[in-house]
Amino acid sequence: SVASEVARMVGQVPAEVLRRLAAPWDFDCSEPGVALGGVSLLPGVPCPRQSLRTSETSWYMPILHNRQLFDLHMESHFVFIFDVRGKSRWEAAFGVVQTVFVVIVLAIAALLFSRDVDKLVLHPIERMIGKVEVIRKDPLLATRLGENGDNAPPSSVKDRRNLSKLKATSVLLETQILENTIIKLGSLLALGFGDAGVNIIAENMFDSNARVTVKIPGTKVEAIFGFCDIRNFNVITDVLKERTMVFVNQVADIVHRVVDQHLGAANKNLGQSFLLVWQFNRFDSRRRRKLADLSVVAFVQVVSALTRDLKLSEMSAHPLLTSRMPGFRVSVGFGLHLGWAIAGAIGSEFKIDASYVSPHVNLATQLEDATDEYGVTMLMSEPLVRECNPDFRRCFRPIDNVQLPGSSKATQIFTVDMDTRYLRYVDRTSRRKPESRSQALKAREKRRADFLQESYRVHEVLVTDRYLRAMRQHLSL
Repeated sequence: SVASEVARMVGQVPAEVLRRLAAPWDFDCSEPGVALGGVSLLPGVPCPRQSLRTSETSWYMPILHNRQLFDLHMESHFVFIFDVRGKSRWEAAFGVVQTVFVVIVLAIAALLFSRDVDKLVLHPIERMIGKVEVIRKDPLLATRLGENGDNAPPSSVKDRRNLSKLKATSVLLETQILENTIIKLGSLLALGFGDAGVNIIAENMFDSNARVTVKIPGTKVEAIFGFCDIRNFNVITDVLKERTMVFVNQVADIVHRVVDQHLGAANKNLGQSFLLVWQFNRFDSRRRRKLADLSVVAFVQVVSALTRDLKLSEMSAHPLLTSRMPGFRVSVGFGLHLGWAIAGAIGSEFKIDASYVSPHVNLATQLEDATDEYGVTMLMSEPLVRECNPDFRRCFRPIDNVQLPGSSKATQIFTVDMDTRYLRYVDRTSRRKPESRSQALKAREKRRADFLQESYRVHEVLVTDRYLRAMRQHLSL
């Protein structure tokens, strides 16, 4: 039967539902323009259409097989309205969960993207700006920027793996290339201009336009000027030919390194000669005496290091050198003088050099020229000797009282006696433990800070250093 077929399809109909369906359909839910009546199976809701939202109901109408017959005999038709509020609630809850999930995913994606942007763009740009500011304030610090933090050797296994992956791909980000370029350009500026060019770099870095200003007034400074010259250079050049550059750079490495350790700075490389400077204005006025002592000890240490260097000894053993100068050893002459000078840029828009201009610089050169005449390695002027520690002065030997060219009055000149024949060649590279450049920088800064300590007595190194003691063992006090 039909009843049994319906029961099979929709299940057992509750008795209460059957009772309501059997009762008269007297609920009037008509609306303007629509006559609607029937029965509601929802307790307390006589008109679901008016009480529920459209999204909370679902409407179904029977299918008409004969539309003409329906229009002819029927004035209305059945509409079944179902309550789907439970389904709507689940759909709403699912929509909320879906929205929250999408928001979380977008937030995580934004954070990851922002982290990549910060890591690959913003942080490198901030570092570059910071390094430019450092160079603007103190151009000489540019040479140390590449030794810190970012370029330090990897300390963990993970860092080393990442570094090996980067090397394997051989790809650098553009920001990293720019950052390295800024460091290298700053380092080249600092190395090229030195102490004398600090104002030139700073003035142009602080300028708001892109044009380079080279004609900048100089600055008067008081300093110790040291002039170092490689002896027998013409013969060395004639024999070593192309290897002369290797020889000069090896000497320069030793001279510059030792002078830097003793708070000085290299200013000019003139082929066979070097101009070294100890500026007083870069240190406290109470350090004048110590700087004077350090300048003298620096040149004594240079003589010791050059004599003991194994690489230079191998070049000195060249057959042509020994045949033309039997018993040849690398030797240099030094001139030291204290005075004032004008530090600044010399040249034009085509080429500039940062240097010191003063008759006192020339006096240091003339003192070095006179070392051959007196048969000594070093000559010091009286103004410099007066600035040295009295205990240190006892180690100096007065040589003569002369009036140097360009000087208005006579001055006494002094030397520090030393004999390099008592020193043997030492391979200074093999005995030093390998260390990173950042470690070398920290050691250098610590050494320089130790030199400035009040308790450090510079002249005592002549006794405590075994190589300096050996060079002076033939002397009697």
